[in-house]
Amino acid sequence: MDALTSEQAAALARQAGLHRVDQAGEFGAYLRECWRLRHFTWNYAVSRTILETIQNRLGLFWQVLNPLLLSAVYYLAFGLLLGTAKDSTNFIIFLVAGVFTWQLFASALQSGSLVLSTTRDLTESLLFPRILLPIAVAIQETLGALGAAVVLYPIALLAGLRPTWTWLLLPFPFILTSLFALGVSLFTSRWVDRVHDLKQFVPIVLRMLMFVSGVFYDVTIRFHKAPHVVRTIANFNPPSVLLKVTRSVFLPDQLPASHELIWIFSITALLIIVGFRAFWRGERRNG
Repeated sequence: MDALTSEQAAALARQAGLHRVDQAGEFGAYLRECWRLRHFTWNYAVSRTILETIQNRLGLFWQVLNPLLLSAVYYLAFGLLLGTAKDSTNFIIFLVAGVFTWQLFASALQSGSLVLSTTRDLTESLLFPRILLPIAVAIQETLGALGAAVVLYPIALLAGLRPTWTWLLLPFPFILTSLFALGVSLFTSRWVDRVHDLKQFVPIVLRMLMFVSGVFYDVTIRFHKAPHVVRTIANFNPPSVLLKVTRSVFLPDQLPASHELIWIFSITALLIIVGFRAFWRGERRNG
């Protein structure tokens, strides 16, 4: 039997669903593979949560204690000393809700950005869609944040607020925050994996974002007299809008404007869709 020519071999490989190892396969097949391994993604996220929990004596309590301690520091440093407490009629819940949301965003984005570079043993020994790793990180951070966010209810009661039906919506702003962070990390995780020095800039950028996103002040008030361009950027800054969405669960006056809501939902969906496809295109460069 004569040997196959290169063209015949390539055609046979395509018929069998094979592709070059340095190229991603069909996007539809990639999505189906991700769905097939959904249980792995969930179990991996849960196992990471358990592992990080058992390493601390207080376990999941740190998910609550850490943002509460930060809230106390910010209340003293910014609320009292710099006078941002007057930005809200109920600054306690305004601040604590903002800190919890920011902690989720920062943790999900930082962990998601570093996940490829910190799991090389896994990605080099097993062949699977690498995008499952940043997705698992987003699930992990969401689970921890939702468990800790329950403390917002007693804090709101102690702050003098009366329960309303909007309190039941608290999980949705946290899920939206995680989805936005996931969309960003689909790009940043690739960049950090290719240029390891970039991971040094991730915490710096996050710190800068924290100070301009209104974690401990109201951007609408503080940028009211700023030039129109600066005011627009401040109001449409995605983390700033995410903070407003969470706060509006307890403080209706914090609900973002309709165009801001459309913006945050649109940019989140766009990041997820474009990021997913971009991640797929670079899939075979890992492992």
